[in-house]
Amino acid sequence: MELKKPGVTLTILWGKYRAVYPDGCGFSWFCDLFRGFKRRPTPTMRQIPIAGDKVFVDYFGKKLPIVDRKTGEIREADLCRRAELTK
Repeated sequence: MELKKPGVTLTILWGKYRAVYPDGCGFSWFCDLFRGFKRRPTPTMRQIPIAGDKVFVDYFGKKLPIVDRKTGEIREADLCRRAELTK
């Protein structure tokens, strides 16, 4: 979202909006609409867990180097942040 960028304010966004839509809404209405947009629920997929039915695993994405002390061999391992077993 553009407002998360450094130095960006609602006034700047409203100015860009008015440049495209000169007869558009005023600043206070723009702010009200924006706040309503921010409050809207984010889409999620609700799942009803059934114990033992599925395993959910959340990986970090980066791999951790594991060094074998005897051989010095370096292997990479996936990091698992959370695993959930449901059924």
